[in-house]
Amino acid sequence: MARVPDYVTVLDLPSGRRYEVRVDTTGAEGRRQQSRKRFRTLKAAIDHHSGVTADRGRGVHVAPSQLTLRQAVDAWLASQRIRPKTRAAYITALRPIVDALGDQLVQTLTKADIEAVVTALREGQSATGTWHAPQTLRKNAKKIRDPWAPSSINPMLARLRSIFADLQAQGIVVRSPAALVKPLPSTRPALTTLSAEQIAILLRATAADAFHIAWRLACYGLRRGEILALSWTDIDLKSGTLSITSARLAVAGGSRTGAPKTASSVRTLPLPADLTAALRAERKRQQQLQFQLGNKWPNSGLVVVDDVGNPPHPDSLTHAWSDALKGAKLPHVRLHDARHSCATVMHLNGVPAAVIAAWLGHTDARFTLSVYAHSNDTALAEAATAFSGALHGDKGSTKSG
Repeated sequence: MARVPDYVTVLDLPSGRRYEVRVDTTGAEGRRQQSRKRFRTLKAAIDHHSGVTADRGRGVHVAPSQLTLRQAVDAWLASQRIRPKTRAAYITALRPIVDALGDQLVQTLTKADIEAVVTALREGQSATGTWHAPQTLRKNAKKIRDPWAPSSINPMLARLRSIFADLQAQGIVVRSPAALVKPLPSTRPALTTLSAEQIAILLRATAADAFHIAWRLACYGLRRGEILALSWTDIDLKSGTLSITSARLAVAGGSRTGAPKTASSVRTLPLPADLTAALRAERKRQQQLQFQLGNKWPNSGLVVVDDVGNPPHPDSLTHAWSDALKGAKLPHVRLHDARHSCATVMHLNGVPAAVIAAWLGHTDARFTLSVYAHSNDTALAEAATAFSGALHGDKGSTKSG
């Protein structure tokens, strides 16, 4: 019989002789620990020890862990310093993968497991669960999700890659199966905007609406959260400025006011004459409402309130926007598309990209142009006419400067 190494213990069990291997490993929190495993043959035991020792030398060996995917996702979410709205988006993106694989150990997950979830989502065969599900979803959710588009699946994969990268850094997994799953091909959906003429139609049609000031602010490029958090103390009608310092966002069970989307979102904008007049009219409307309601006036101090002075929930404002467009007989665009419309109208009227970026609260003017400023058929026709005129020496068909 071959010599038995010190790290192997021979055990004579009722089921037969076994060779138990003891290996020093490092746990997930950096603590030294010892793992044990039994083999039927001495050779298998020695081979196992040699392999683990070699992996340790290369820094790729990890100790066995009972960490499940659900626990890993929850821990990762808890460590993210993100806004509540972003956290909610992450949870929505990750819910299908946790519903399907949440009880599986992270060390046993494979590329095939994740690909199976992707396939189920694409084919509309993904079973719904209750992980971080809102109460309404728990009661009324479909048992099977509708098919997901690549634009929804890819964020799930991106979050999962981040989670496994974190697990690798902690020494819990050797490699990331999520990194092996390629994103699905997708195209950015065409962004629809309102023209300057359509914006004017909308504002005329909604002049008597309680949310008229919200639509005007949206068409001037403010985000929904910025509009809803805007207070009268943020507006200086004498100096003609409007300051954006916070945002009110939808969260589970209501809304929450916090910091704007980015540091560059904090900004002070000059008030054009029409917006100044609209704000004066809205303040007068609220003063009249306050007089009528007396001590029943909510007194929120916010610029955007409904017919009885209550601040609307963010989702309620979005629904009201759709109704406003329908009432004005205009094509449906998202409330956020009013912001796109502002950037596009500015761009088509020669406002420099850096100025548009500052107005919208962006850090990078290149991002502003790539995402928010779009050409339209009229602008393309004018560009073609200008180019043709330049070719044929028609200086009158081009603009100077």
